Amino acid sequence: MPAAMNYRHLYHAGNFADIAKHLGLLYCLDALKRKDSPFFAMDTHAGRGFYDMQAAEVQKSGEAERGIQRLIEKGLGIAVLAEYFGAIRGRRGKRLARYPGSPALIADSLRPQDRALFVELMPAEARAAEREIESSGRVRTEIGDGYAALKAFLPPDERRGLVLIDPPYESLDELKTMLRAFAEAYRRWPSGCYLMWYPIRSATQREMVHTRFEALRIPKMLFADLAIHPDDAGIGLAGSGLMIVNPPYGADEYLRKAYAAVHDVIAAPGSGYVEVARLTPERMAQ
Repeated sequence: MPAAMNYRHLYHAGNFADIAKHLGLLYCLDALKRKDSPFFAMDTHAGRGFYDMQAAEVQKSGEAERGIQRLIEKGLGIAVLAEYFGAIRGRRGKRLARYPGSPALIADSLRPQDRALFVELMPAEARAAEREIESSGRVRTEIGDGYAALKAFLPPDERRGLVLIDPPYESLDELKTMLRAFAEAYRRWPSGCYLMWYPIRSATQREMVHTRFEALRIPKMLFADLAIHPDDAGIGLAGSGLMIVNPPYGADEYLRKAYAAVHDVIAAPGSGYVEVARLTPERMAQ
């Protein structure tokens, strides 16, 4: 596997992978609000609340320029993306000054009866999240290991909710660590909605990720993959993958349409792909 991505998410904030991940997250949060009963949301690798689009790191990488800034400029009128643009405060004719991270999007989605926990290993990032995030619901930020938090805080009292697991994949063993932690969390809370992000760097690596998830033999797994470069372009991050366990009704169709819209705007003509499909059935054979 190639060298790990930079652990400072500021370099990658607002890139196509953030867009893909956040489209799935927002759809699942909206689905939870279809019922009045409270829900719980956990972000295991939260980062900070917002990312400054004028920061030197953002300018240096250029990923936001090719990602969210281009999407706002060329795709703001696309109906399937309207709620996403509303959530990030995208406006016609205006460059985005700051991009919300997943904890900010979660916090903004909470109702007074809902609760969220943001876990972040880096103290400076966790403190930034505490400073910057406001919510109608109840939010708490913990400095610590997100995988350990899965053991400590699941299942939640609310019995309804979601978990976002979005590690930086700095370690070669990250996928193995994530799958082990998820499998244990699922055993204790099988009704929760889990969203797990993974990078797509090559066709072989993508297939391996799908195979490793499928081997868990957990029902109701949906994968949503968006690539804006050829799988084997050798450029590092060719695509973004999201595995959703217990996906809400309509997620398949929505993500297919939303990812296709993003791909049409951001990807070079003839490059990349969108694939959204069920990895495992509603029930596993005994």
